[in-house]
Amino acid sequence: MNVSNLLRVTTLGVILAISGGAYAKSTSTPQTHHCKLQDGSMDMKKTKKQCLSAKGTWAKDADATAAAPAPAAAAAAPATPAAPAPASK
Repeated sequence: MNVSNLLRVTTLGVILAISGGAYAKSTSTPQTHHCKLQDGSMDMKKTKKQCLSAKGTWAKDADATAAAPAPAAAAAAPATPAAPAPASK
């Protein structure tokens, strides 16, 4: 291996090591607000400033830790009695 190849391999290794930091997990807090436009759609890419200038509202997301209400369909469905077992002879 000559000097120019060694230099190329070293340079490539350094570039890969530096770019590996870009794939590290973020330690910041997750975003809890998003832009809700006038037509009701959500635009996840807009910042607060961009959202407000587009006449949207900066809406807080629904609380993920809140308990979901019990489904009404399960409570409204009548309970059917079980069929009797056939008598043995």
